[in-house]
Amino acid sequence: MPDSSETGADRRLSAGDSALTDGVLASVGECVYEWIIGSDVLRWNDSAVSLLCVKDEAAIETGRAFNALLLPETQKNRNDVVMSSEEQDAGEGVAFRLQYALSGQVLSTTSDIWVEDTGRWFAGRDGKPDRAVGVLRIINERRQLEERLDRMSRFDPLTGLFNRAHLNLCLEETFEQLKKTGESAAFILIGLEHFELINSVYGYDCGDTVISEIARRLQENLRDIDIVGRFSGAKVGVILPETDNQAMLVAGHRILNMLRENVIHTPQGDIAISISIGGVILPQNARDTRRAFMAAYQALAESRRGRNASIVSYRHDPRKDAQRLKAARMAERIVTALKEGRVHLAWQPVVDSQSGEIAFHEALIRLEAPDGSVLEAGDFVSTAESLGLIRMVDHHALDRALETLVRCPQARISLNVSFDTACDPEWLSKLAHRAHRNPEIATRLIVEITESHAAESMEEARRFIDNVKELGFRVALDDFGAGFTSFRNLKKLPFDIIKVDGQFVDHLEESIENQSFIRALVDLARLFDAKTVVEWVEDTKTAEMLRDWGVDYLQGFNYGEPQRELPWAEVGTAPPEAKKAVG
Repeated sequence: MPDSSETGADRRLSAGDSALTDGVLASVGECVYEWIIGSDVLRWNDSAVSLLCVKDEAAIETGRAFNALLLPETQKNRNDVVMSSEEQDAGEGVAFRLQYALSGQVLSTTSDIWVEDTGRWFAGRDGKPDRAVGVLRIINERRQLEERLDRMSRFDPLTGLFNRAHLNLCLEETFEQLKKTGESAAFILIGLEHFELINSVYGYDCGDTVISEIARRLQENLRDIDIVGRFSGAKVGVILPETDNQAMLVAGHRILNMLRENVIHTPQGDIAISISIGGVILPQNARDTRRAFMAAYQALAESRRGRNASIVSYRHDPRKDAQRLKAARMAERIVTALKEGRVHLAWQPVVDSQSGEIAFHEALIRLEAPDGSVLEAGDFVSTAESLGLIRMVDHHALDRALETLVRCPQARISLNVSFDTACDPEWLSKLAHRAHRNPEIATRLIVEITESHAAESMEEARRFIDNVKELGFRVALDDFGAGFTSFRNLKKLPFDIIKVDGQFVDHLEESIENQSFIRALVDLARLFDAKTVVEWVEDTKTAEMLRDWGVDYLQGFNYGEPQRELPWAEVGTAPPEAKKAVG
């Protein structure tokens, strides 16, 4: 308690020209104090009352009174820090520093005031704290900046959900909790389908609106104990505590229905969304954060491969795990090869069946290993598609093909593109840009998509074909007969060329069924004014049969294997001689 014989003026520090000192301190938002710990008396410079916005000077005369000004949730005050210090005063005092806020509810201002309290305490004869001096600095602006930075480090700015980094921390804390309780939890990934298409058709503002609305619905409909974060652009991660596999599946179906039952209203129009979910039970099927992310991602990929939007629960399967490990290694090989320029094109001739002259070359993607061995497309393209790397491969292939067309005026090329990439506006934009700069190359490039890819969405396939043909390029349907497209569907897709899958050529002479298929296709293609190509032609007798049936072009080892060397002269070199098939 303060000595009653002292007045407020006596309890203020004297420091030479106090008016000058107060003015300087106040101008930088500081005030100084001395705390006599035994009597709990606080002495301040003259500007402290106005700087701290206290209603009454008595509110800062003692340590106990001052502590009453602090926000109720303050964890440590000056008294706590000084009196719990384990350091010893060697004669120069012991430094301390802390931050806290004075509550606006008990001040003459309505806003809380954040201060940094920096000082030193000095020991009495018993070695315990006896006296302290310090400086209070107003840090409202710094505190606001720190809070903004803290929020940025934890929250996604668009949706207000936790960001991936903080979601990772929450998942780590979940694993620690599960170790203590022995309970189970679930982690699920919610994927929005065709997000790139929404961005390209409606614009990025619309895409932002869709993601934000999904976040809002999740926050409003999940339990208070559930933790939601934005995993990536079109994926949201949710931690479901106290959840087993059955409960996770029930929660997943509830989320699917909740997100799909109403369209999302945007300024650009109403958007109906499609959702897939993959989940994993913790810790039974994933024992750390990295494995949880990987397992949920794999389950989401499996969910997306299904015909209908669903939730898939990850299950440990040694055979599948071995396949995933093999795929992961292949993915690393693909990415490294792209970075190091070891992915290139090989050229296989496609000949006119009547004249035997080379009509064009198919550009086939190849991956060269560091040891010089070469992987063909069949060895790595399917892996690239399943792991989402095919767009990188396709963009690289398009770049090389377009460069070749510009460098080699005689080159005529067909190039296959996956359907995932075909729906990528960036790929189509690149094609359009090159066609605008070099209009003549449109007559020398055929874009191929496979039948199985076209069958995934006839509407998307038709849109892609129309866009490419509008730019002046021709479009071919590759591997016809290997997928699900019926003859009836061919008239819906205006292909310029139809390529028959090579499996129908194997033992063609003995297979009446395959003969009938190819002859029927040739007749149908004529009705649609489309040309036909048959692949895998490896002998003269097969070539003669196909030529007699009216097949337009032939491709296979009978006419040449794929070669990396350019079969055409580049600009400024002598043109090569016209080549004719030996078969």
